[in-house]
Amino acid sequence: MTDILIYTILPLLGSIFIKYFIFYSMKRIGTNVNVGSFKKNIIVAGYITLSVSFSLLGNGLINLLILMLIPVIGHFLYNNLRLYIVYYTGFIIALYLTDILSIILMQLLFQYNFIYFIQKQIYYMTLIITIRFIEFLVLKILVAVIRKKHHVQITLRQMVSSFIMPVFSIINLLSMMFFIQIYVSEEFIILLEVNIAMLFGLNIYFTSVFDIIANNNHLENELNLYRQQQVIQTRYYENLEKKYGNTRNLIHDIRNHIQAMEHLYEEQENTEGCGYTKDIHDMLNQLGLKYYTSSKMLNIILNDKVQAMQAFGINPDIKISNVDLSFIRDVDITTLFANILDNAIESATLSDEKQIILRVAVVHDFISVILKNSLAQSPVKHGDTFVTTKEAHEGLGLKNVERVVKDYKGDVQYEWGEQYFITRIMLAI
Repeated sequence: MTDILIYTILPLLGSIFIKYFIFYSMKRIGTNVNVGSFKKNIIVAGYITLSVSFSLLGNGLINLLILMLIPVIGHFLYNNLRLYIVYYTGFIIALYLTDILSIILMQLLFQYNFIYFIQKQIYYMTLIITIRFIEFLVLKILVAVIRKKHHVQITLRQMVSSFIMPVFSIINLLSMMFFIQIYVSEEFIILLEVNIAMLFGLNIYFTSVFDIIANNNHLENELNLYRQQQVIQTRYYENLEKKYGNTRNLIHDIRNHIQAMEHLYEEQENTEGCGYTKDIHDMLNQLGLKYYTSSKMLNIILNDKVQAMQAFGINPDIKISNVDLSFIRDVDITTLFANILDNAIESATLSDEKQIILRVAVVHDFISVILKNSLAQSPVKHGDTFVTTKEAHEGLGLKNVERVVKDYKGDVQYEWGEQYFITRIMLAI
């Protein structure tokens, strides 16, 4: 019975655990195939049952062939892009190499007395468990790398936290292995395998919890961006309503203004008449919103920010060429332009020159955005990021800008001198 528990049940538990996590990892790196959850679970469960059954035969070639079915299943159940076949095949190759290297490492540790086992059974159990948890860690690393490549936001702290549980599991199980050598019994082996099964389950559970937290953080960030857009749009429509009220008042008084101008010209008061005319033009100009671009959202943002610039005494110089921004989501336009303009306004307000220059144009197959603002003091950098000077502010503005730029396969660069700061953005069309 003890041999069955060690040489049959334990390997089966490990095999089920790692194969399930392979499919879970496929889901984590992105899906584009619409297959019902029930059908998907049945196929995955059927494959795991089939592979585990054939593994009992002990034929390495058959096991390898069954393992190579995983990329095919992933192609039809999760993502049918060719790149993802490469990812899925990479998972299998990584696991195969991990198996070989782990066995070699354990043999070397045993050979040079870094670890010592009284019984062969304990050595075998330790080997199986260690291999499975190392494979688990390797898959987590590969998933993190792929998700980062596809611009899924994962902080270093989140990544490190996700590795705490598997590392603890390895140390905990190795400790139990050394203690169990004192007295080996069938009851202890059963209890140990229950512990192993529970640790396998806990690692899967905490990985899914980590994914939920990361997804919630992403959704919260998106919600904040939509709120920022809503604030700008609300302010814009409030200004429209105010200007509409002023228009009604002007229309009501326009006859009086015309009569006053006629009287001035009849009295040959040309200078006063010209001045009066200019005042009327200024009143009319204040009623309208300037047209910068065909992008409605960008037009709203620019009018809103220009109003803020004028309130701070900043001289705006904005020129937008005939560019099509329809391929960019409104929330991303808000994230991009509102954040860089907010930073420029904050910086230019403190400077002597008080100037902001914005140019947007098409350059070959890219949209070029160049923003230059006057500067009072050089920005402070910490690593690859700028340190915000705003109180109770996490400095997420430029991080969100860089995320949007990456999403549209672009690039952002910064340049500054003693009296200016330039942001250069290129977005692929």
